[in-house]
Amino acid sequence: MKSIRRDLVLWLTGTLVLGVAAVTLATYGATLQQIQAIFDDELRLIAQAVHLREDWTESGNVRIAREDVAFAVRAYDDGGRVFFESGLPSLPPDVPKTLDPGLSVVETPDGPWRVYTHVTPEGMVQVAQPEALRDALARELSLRMVLPELLFIPLLALLVTWVLKRALAPLEATSLRVRERDAARLDALPTRGVPQELLPLMEQINALLARLAASLETQRRFVADAAHELRSPVAALALQIQLVERAQGDAARAAALAELKLGIARSGRLVHQLLDLARLEPGVPAEVHAALDLAALVREVTGTFAARADGDGIDLGVDAPPVVLVTGAASELRSLVANLVDNALRYAPGGSAVTLSLRETGDQVQLVVEDAGPGIPDADRERVLQRFQRLAGDSTPGSGLGLPIAKAIVERHRGALWLADAHPGRAAPGLAVHVRLPR
Repeated sequence: MKSIRRDLVLWLTGTLVLGVAAVTLATYGATLQQIQAIFDDELRLIAQAVHLREDWTESGNVRIAREDVAFAVRAYDDGGRVFFESGLPSLPPDVPKTLDPGLSVVETPDGPWRVYTHVTPEGMVQVAQPEALRDALARELSLRMVLPELLFIPLLALLVTWVLKRALAPLEATSLRVRERDAARLDALPTRGVPQELLPLMEQINALLARLAASLETQRRFVADAAHELRSPVAALALQIQLVERAQGDAARAAALAELKLGIARSGRLVHQLLDLARLEPGVPAEVHAALDLAALVREVTGTFAARADGDGIDLGVDAPPVVLVTGAASELRSLVANLVDNALRYAPGGSAVTLSLRETGDQVQLVVEDAGPGIPDADRERVLQRFQRLAGDSTPGSGLGLPIAKAIVERHRGALWLADAHPGRAAPGLAVHVRLPR
């Protein structure tokens, strides 16, 4: 399982180790370069300080410079004869006497040697030192400088762990508060005293809790409303079944069965509307939108109500261009038109007309469904667009879901729906439902 604290400790410690390694290498390089410069100067000074004297013997053993740093010296006379050579240490025999004056690097079986050759009229002096000695000295000095840092790394890791524990304490406290939340407790997390870096996360969690609470409240309200609305149809069906069972004679039984069929149809429609409403709840994934011909869809849906309109003596018609293209969910727009037509037929009196008009205006499409019913007063138009709301004294069969479903579908398609009088000034002004959708 991933751990932010462990990862931070590892990354910080690893970065520190890499930094110390880089510093060590840089220190070693700088120290070696400085040692090279100092010792090269010593080679030159020693070579220039040696005076060729005839009284020196070949067997002379001489220590030159410091006790901890030995230099090998070899002197030649003007005839090329070695007449002096140090013994501690001795210059390797691989070092030729034909080197150019100045500094040279000579490879020997024991490794490279740095040789300074000094030429005078009396002869030549070579002073040399193995590079391995200089490397060892540079490593020793670098280690002495870096060792305190290496010893400090474990202490720093412990310090970082302690600091991170204190720094991440608000995160652990927030995690504990989130674990305490469930469906029964969705109140917002307290943000007082929260670190600035954690505040955006807390705000997002609180927004999520608010949306979840709203969704659960909507679900509870929907279940309660559905149970309340289904109670009456189910009780009515039970009563109608009893009437069928008690009916005397074929005519009474046929009438009771007809009422039972109507009750079943009303219950089925209510269940269908409840399912439509559930699919339109916030958070439910919407159907994929695609280009479609709204004029063809309106004619198709209206055609399914033709028989019902004829039976009620209502003139149901569509006034639309041949083709009107929109982008939307076909099943939802079909449900929109069906609910509007069904609502209009319920309230339209016999001998009147219900008309669906479809027009294109600029970058929008407008659908108007008009009837010649009693209409809805201005003061009640907003209320009837809420679920399960009906006008006082309205005895027309219905559940109060048709217009809310239509409104939810229109809003999901980024459109607008509003109500108006179809025939202003008349005793029965009727109702005009205006729908505006983007093309």
